[in-house]
Amino acid sequence: MVQDRIRYLPTAPIPKTPYWPGVNQRDPDFHILPRSDQTQWRENPGYLHGIDLFNHGCYWEAHEAWEDLWLPLEKIDPVRIHTQGLIQASAALLKIRLQQPLPASSIWHRGKARLEEIQLRFPNEIYRGIELVAFCKSIDQILKEENPDFSQPQIRLGSAS
Repeated sequence: MVQDRIRYLPTAPIPKTPYWPGVNQRDPDFHILPRSDQTQWRENPGYLHGIDLFNHGCYWEAHEAWEDLWLPLEKIDPVRIHTQGLIQASAALLKIRLQQPLPASSIWHRGKARLEEIQLRFPNEIYRGIELVAFCKSIDQILKEENPDFSQPQIRLGSAS
């Protein structure tokens, strides 16, 4: 684990080793946080935990944390669309780590479309703390290079909507 990563929820667990399906076993001591009713992203433990997991290269675990938030939301809810885009970014990065560039590209194509939809609906470049344009560009670059040893992108939360 890289120790200099920003943590937005420092009390939440990070697995000792990120889970890579078909390569290793899940950390038996790791768990995602229980779903919270907190709707404000700045205070939502599941959202922040997902970001911490993503920032530590724990893409499977970030996907699980965000999926728990995403599932109960209405299909047209912008939070659902945004969260699903983040889930698909995590899944795409995991596929690159697993040296599966074609599935990674397919997954990211759908995820990026969701994040671009949010950009159109909310013209501010920052949504739920994430600079979407910069985030999408960083994922695009990783998928373009297809290098499984890519440098982990970091989500640095801003202050807008």
